[in-house]
Parts: sequence; structure tokens; C-alpha cells
Amino acid sequence: MNSVIPVGFRLEWEFAVHVGYGPDTKAIAGPRQALRYLQEDFGIRSGQPYWTAVADCNSALRYRCEVEIARTSFIVAYSDYVVRGDRD
Repeated sequence: MNSVIPVGFRLEWEFAVHVGYGPDTKAIAGPRQALRYLQEDFGIRSGQPYWTAVADCNSALRYRCEVEIARTSFIVAYSDYVVRGDRD
């Protein structure tokens, strides 16, 4: 039997997360944008904060966790990225 998996492509956070510096600053408005940023623009793809953020963003998109949990995980992963000095 086929089943439909609901995906919240339009889910957004209450407040966007701003990443980058100066003119390269981007506003990440929700888990879909965050997941794309993590997979395409993130300088590192390792470490527990990174993988937690990926998992939480995927879970939020599938309505399996609150979007604000995914936002917090994304902020932690980005903070870890900046502290480790792995910026572009």
C-alpha cells in the first residue's frame, strides 16, 4: 500500500537566523533553508552539532519535531562552525 509522507516545505521559524558576515550575510528562515545551507554552503560536514542539526531539520520538515528545536540545533551547529574557525 502506498502512503503519503507529509513534508513541511514552507515551515518557518519565528525569527530568522542570520549567518555570514558583512555583505555575505544570509537570513535562514526555516528548516528547509537551514538544511540546504548545511548541505551546500557549510564549510564542514562533521561533528555532533552538524549531524544533530541535519537530523533535527529533517525531522521538523517531516513534522516529527518542533521547528524551534531545529532552529536551536542549527544555531548550535553554526556556532560550533564559527568557534572552530572553519569559516570561508
